[in-house]
Amino acid sequence: MSTSSGPIGLAWKSKSGRKASWAVALVSFALVVILGSLLRIEEQKLRQETLTQFARTLASTTLSAGGEEDDILMKVNDLLNVDAVLGVRLLKGDDTPLSVGDLPDHFPTNINDRNRQISWNETATQLDVAFPLDPLLPFDWLVMRIDSSMQMSAPIFGTLINWIAAPIIAFINALVCLWVIGVYHLKPLRRLQNYFEENKGSFTSAPVPAELNTDGDETSLVAKQIEVLRTEVNDAKNKAEDQARFLHETPYPLLRCSVNRKVLYANAAARKQNALFGDDSREFVSPAISELVRKAFYETKEIYGDVRNKDSIITFRAIPVLDAGYVNLYGEVSRKIDDDI
Repeated sequence: MSTSSGPIGLAWKSKSGRKASWAVALVSFALVVILGSLLRIEEQKLRQETLTQFARTLASTTLSAGGEEDDILMKVNDLLNVDAVLGVRLLKGDDTPLSVGDLPDHFPTNINDRNRQISWNETATQLDVAFPLDPLLPFDWLVMRIDSSMQMSAPIFGTLINWIAAPIIAFINALVCLWVIGVYHLKPLRRLQNYFEENKGSFTSAPVPAELNTDGDETSLVAKQIEVLRTEVNDAKNKAEDQARFLHETPYPLLRCSVNRKVLYANAAARKQNALFGDDSREFVSPAISELVRKAFYETKEIYGDVRNKDSIITFRAIPVLDAGYVNLYGEVSRKIDDDI
């Protein structure tokens, strides 16, 4: 992850972020397409009802006055003068007294069904309507073909939603999803990662940024635990430094050496006493100290012993640490040789 990435870019670089955004996009697209399809169905219903009502109005106007058979034939034939009417047909039993214009051959499909019948052509641009006529009229059916483009265009809003709105909404929702993941999930984690990277080597002395502790989310809980751990480690470090400083600054000599006389630790006060070491390199203790170490290991208990240093005698307390294989020596008393006379 680049530190300069925005929340959307940060989330996109995350595998979980990409999966979530694709899921949101697909679900959004599917829901909008369903909505668009339902709207298309409603638009088509409205279109069909409007065209049917238009055809009914024409039929009612033409046949309302009744008349002789020839008069009705002429009036129905005149319907072709209406721009939207492509064809008309009159049925009487099994006969077809009038059929002009563009009409399907087998419509209505069931002349025994005295209900209105409707049929669309394959491209849904032409509507065929068959109306059962009043028994008092000399004909049984009036069939009309209506050019729908002349009266009401094909459904467009549902199509626009499916082909334009759906992809746009899916894309926007995917971006919003990435932004939310980046801002509320990955961005805090990135800030936490930056905190560790920026304070590498000085973790205990750098408090966790306050903004990482205030959101109340999982990252905030982790940041709070890190701050508690950092405080504990810092306290332990300060305490250890104080103890180390005490051991270094105490005027009494302190030594730790192994069974083979090797010096493992010597404080400043001890290093000033040449008599405690076997050579100038101060890597090994003197024979007197070595004897005290050997005796402590042999007796496996705390013992005391005196070591002469010029005109003074230092009393050491030797405590063996058997498991670790070394002895801690504490110089507790230093007195002049004249004090023993």
